[in-house]
Parts: sequence; C-alpha cells; structure tokens
Amino acid sequence: MRRRELLAGVGSIGVLAGGTGVVLAGLPSFGTDEPAADSDGDDGSEWPIEVETIDARGSDGGTVTVPNDGITVAEFFVTGCGMCQSQMPRLAEARSRLVDDYGDDLTVLSVTYQSADSMPDDELRSWWRTHDGNWAVGRDTTSSLAANYGIVGYPVTTVIDHTGEKRWEKLGVGSSDDIVRAVEDAFESFEERDDAGAETNESATA
Repeated sequence: MRRRELLAGVGSIGVLAGGTGVVLAGLPSFGTDEPAADSDGDDGSEWPIEVETIDARGSDGGTVTVPNDGITVAEFFVTGCGMCQSQMPRLAEARSRLVDDYGDDLTVLSVTYQSADSMPDDELRSWWRTHDGNWAVGRDTTSSLAANYGIVGYPVTTVIDHTGEKRWEKLGVGSSDDIVRAVEDAFESFEERDDAGAETNESATA
C-alpha cells in the first residue's frame, strides 16, 4: 500500500470516530526525520517541499517552503477533528508569545490532508476564521510533507529546523508552553551551531 493511501485511510478513521480526532501511536512511520537536502522523495516530491497555501486570515495564497532559513512549526489537522479544534487556541497562544522574539525567522503553518474537493477553499477559510487562525494554512493532499516526517494521525504538531530536522513532535492536544519551549530550544541550537561555525572559520583564518 502506498504511503499516501495509508495516510488517507488514517484520516478517514478520524472522521468516522465522531469528529473528535484520533491520536494513533504504534503505527509504522514513513520516511526519515531529516531527508537529505535537494533529494527527491520516492513519491516524486522534491526536497525542500512546497506546501500550497490558501488566502485566509493571516495566510497568503501561494506556497510555504519546508524547511526554510528559520524554524517551522507545522501542525497537521483536519477540520472535522474536535481535538484539532482544541489545538488551535494553544497554537495561537504559542505563536503570539514567539513572534515578537523571532519575527520572520519563525514560520507557523497549519496543514490539512483534505483536498479542495472534500473541503473547498471557502469552507476551509470559514473554518479557519471561526477557530481564530491567523497564520499560514495550506494543504498536503499528496501527504508529501507528512510522509517525509513520519506523521500519522491528527492533530500532530512538529518543530522543524532550517536543516530539515524534526526537533520535536506532539500527537494530540499539546500545551502552548511545550510548543514555546520546543521552538526556543530549536533556535538556541541554531544559534549555537552558527557560533561554533564562526569560531571554526576564525581559527582557520588565524
């Protein structure tokens, strides 16, 4: 069975479970946590991955690249999942606490598996507004992003650094404190790596 078919099946389970969402543990993971840069995935996708975004509050129509030059918080959701709805204010709070410190170096992206056929843009835009979304929202209908990071189920919140490494993951409803801490840790490691590289370059030229 292809990865995207299994992921789509998992999504169907969540909808059939009364719209409350499903946290699935113990299922096989797919792909790796840090794919090689500029490589092609076995599903035909290129790395880094371009996620198609829609025009909604806080979100411009276009694409968001994962990974990028900063830290990315990517949250995987479906609109019929009650736990995904519960995660929205927690993600919003974490973003509001982080954006002043990190600005454009921080990308927050909510990603749905749902296609425009099953959830038209107008309906997704309405759901987004109802649940106070105010950051980038897009679609991973081919499950390229989910497969590369071994994401199964929803809601799943991840923190991905500029190298493409998944630094943190939470299945189910997570606290804003945990998201903030994971992002701060990722930025701290990012800065330490840059400082170490600068010291190495200075030593080499001394």
